[in-house]
Amino acid sequence: ASAEGPGGLPAKKRGSRMDVVPEVEALAAQLYGSSTTNDARAEAERQLSVFSSNPEMLDSARQILDRSTQPFAQHVAATAMSKLLTLNWGRFSSQQRVDVRNYVLSYLASQGPSLQGFVIVALVSLLARITKLGWFENPDHSDITKEVGQFLSASVDHCIIGLQILNELSTEMNTNKAGHALSLHRKKSVSFRDRSLLPIFQISMQTLSSVLAGGYGQMTPEQDVKLREQALKLCNCCLSYDFIGTSNDESTEDVGTVQVPTNWRSLVEDENTLHTLLQAYSSSASPHSALAMECISQLASVRRSLFPNQEARQAFLARVLAALVAILRGEARLGEELNFHEFCRLLSRVKSNFQLSEMVKCDIYPELISLVANFTVHSLQSCQFASNSVYYLLQLWSRLVTSVAYLKGEGESHLDRYVPQVTQTYILSKLQSARESLRANPSEDPMESEEQLVDQLDSASPLCRYQYDRTAEFLLNLFDPLVSQLQQLAGAGTVSNSGSSEMEVLEGELAWLVYIVGAVVGARGTSRTSEEHEQMDG
Repeated sequence: ASAEGPGGLPAKKRGSRMDVVPEVEALAAQLYGSSTTNDARAEAERQLSVFSSNPEMLDSARQILDRSTQPFAQHVAATAMSKLLTLNWGRFSSQQRVDVRNYVLSYLASQGPSLQGFVIVALVSLLARITKLGWFENPDHSDITKEVGQFLSASVDHCIIGLQILNELSTEMNTNKAGHALSLHRKKSVSFRDRSLLPIFQISMQTLSSVLAGGYGQMTPEQDVKLREQALKLCNCCLSYDFIGTSNDESTEDVGTVQVPTNWRSLVEDENTLHTLLQAYSSSASPHSALAMECISQLASVRRSLFPNQEARQAFLARVLAALVAILRGEARLGEELNFHEFCRLLSRVKSNFQLSEMVKCDIYPELISLVANFTVHSLQSCQFASNSVYYLLQLWSRLVTSVAYLKGEGESHLDRYVPQVTQTYILSKLQSARESLRANPSEDPMESEEQLVDQLDSASPLCRYQYDRTAEFLLNLFDPLVSQLQQLAGAGTVSNSGSSEMEVLEGELAWLVYIVGAVVGARGTSRTSEEHEQMDG
């Protein structure tokens, strides 16, 4: 057995750093190879751990990047350098840090287009980590966007890498990955927001616009997909930035207002911004079309105070509603699950950020509400993947009907025409779902998910109370025949297996109706009720 050096690596022969490269390549292949046993993988990881635990190995990791052409070894070197710098930042001089940064930029510029995707990801992550760690220490670090500009103006492959750098950098500055003290993280995050985020957002929009206009000349289909993907990701990353340090979690993302700084106003108000995103949606395949719609959702949620006056905000709303109509007219794209889900979220977000009184003032509102009603009814009746998105549709209609009381002659809501059909279709769809579920699997409880059940019933109850007399009559007309059928089966004496199964289905349908009735009656405290409604409540 050969003598071992630090961490279990073979001792280097005299005079050459190259000797360790073949061994690292073999260990990297052993670590990431698909046919490696768990024991062999663990041993490879143990021997390679020296590169990420010993600060003196930084130069060795760099040498591996220089001399190895094996992707797994390159990945090991890049991730090791990132761990070393993160854990031992203070042990390296300012010049060493800048040297590593410059080296990574140079390496990506010279070798990037020929590297495997996962190696580029590791190198881009390393560069973003160095930039954040050194943000306040040296102007070279905070001027990173200028140097990335050289990638954007080079080949298409370099442009893709440049967008990847900006994507990872924006994510790194927005999240506390390196374990900073929260106050230091926020200082760097705010500094990046004020100094770099708007130019980066402009780059994302300019790149996307150029891709859509064919400004990059002849590209391979793969290049087109990658460039479009990175531009859309960057746009969404910028619009989703934690501008004011609220750190919204996923439970609040659908009601959150996007707190873009005031100097973003001209870009938000520019109609080309929304037009470009809408064009990206209509011309991109899924999942990139859904990503474009997510960007539209974020753009539509910018804070009210961004606009200098109500007229400017009203003009912006008119463009947003026109975009919704355009998406609904091209309904074929909404047959794709990701697009469908994002559009339901978009509808809900728009209503949460604009008042009904503002929406009815837009000339396109009557067409919009008609299309949204048809879309909702169709989705409830026949969409096979609507169950995960029903919450957003119900939330939209619930917010609409609860806003009617605050309309003061600004315009016609047209809700009287559409809400009853939406409400009845929802109730029927849930009955049908319960029926099909119980017939397919009698032991399965269609109301087992209590959280989802409560969310949907809470959103549906304001719809049911909107035109309460019609809804009450509709529910009774469903309830009474089911009770009669159940009584007939129960009074038949001996019940066959098929009769027993049918009885379980009827009980399931009645249980669902009881839940709905309970939710509707229980919601009377949240809505204005007349004496007639009180009598219907019992």
